[in-house]
Amino acid sequence: MMQRLRTEIERTPLRQLIGCREGVLLLGSCFTDNVGTWMHEHWLPVMCNPWGVLFNPASIAMSLQRVIKPVEATVHFELNELDGRYYSFAHHGRWSGTDAEALQRQLASLDAEVHDFWKQARHVIVTLGTSWVYEREGRVVANCHKFPANGFVRRRLSVEEIVTLWSPIIEASDDKHFIFTVSPIRHVKDGLHGNQLSKGTLLLAIDALQERFGERVDYLPVYELLMDDLRDYRFYADDLVHPSSLAIEAVKELVSDCCFASQTKQYMTEATPIVRALRHQPFDPESDEYKQFRQDTLQHKDALLAKYGLPSSHFEP
Repeated sequence: MMQRLRTEIERTPLRQLIGCREGVLLLGSCFTDNVGTWMHEHWLPVMCNPWGVLFNPASIAMSLQRVIKPVEATVHFELNELDGRYYSFAHHGRWSGTDAEALQRQLASLDAEVHDFWKQARHVIVTLGTSWVYEREGRVVANCHKFPANGFVRRRLSVEEIVTLWSPIIEASDDKHFIFTVSPIRHVKDGLHGNQLSKGTLLLAIDALQERFGERVDYLPVYELLMDDLRDYRFYADDLVHPSSLAIEAVKELVSDCCFASQTKQYMTEATPIVRALRHQPFDPESDEYKQFRQDTLQHKDALLAKYGLPSSHFEP
């Protein structure tokens, strides 16, 4: 008998699977972007990290709390100025600007857009990165935006706090299916033991939510895939912390195996060669031959979307 070379992850399908026409909202750490971008590039109905990358469960929960009910037109965000630029402590730094009033309008418009997507979304994929938070004046911030460190207090959330934050959201969203993952990116600045304590807190909180809400909450073992299955530094980037492209492909395979309905898997199989064709970089993009190739490829894309009942998309990967 051949000796086993890996402790492989059991690829058990989730209790609720993602259909190719079902909206998916993806939130959380930068690892979320890898999966969300992949799905978006295959024209699935997804919205990924609209508020920017959010690492801790409190910031993600508070953002969702704003949009699970109709967004008020008069919503006002607290903005803080640093070196002539305004920032919101509820958002990632990509949402900043030099005009405070214009930024207020952008943030209100963003929440309204997320609310509209939320109404039709069926699945919510949440990737938690850390249970450590920074608080400013007693409130958790999503990002410190390089403001002076003495203005913040850093602490680790408890399992009970995380469960208390997320339970009302899940209770108020009985038409949604929540898929939680824990980011395999290690926060080595906390020390390896500190990182494990942080990740362990997240895992225990997710387990408690699963026990409370049954089949409405699933867990996808992305963390275990990197930590316990692909235990080799060839699956990490040069910083030895972030996953390599090879590891990201393994995660996509896990998502497909465990999260996608059979029709979605078939759709992705048919869409992948079209996506690759649209990414093709020709020697002469102005040639008649390439223009005809691209036109034919776009027609194949439109035919595929129509076949699976997906809306037409102008996005080209």
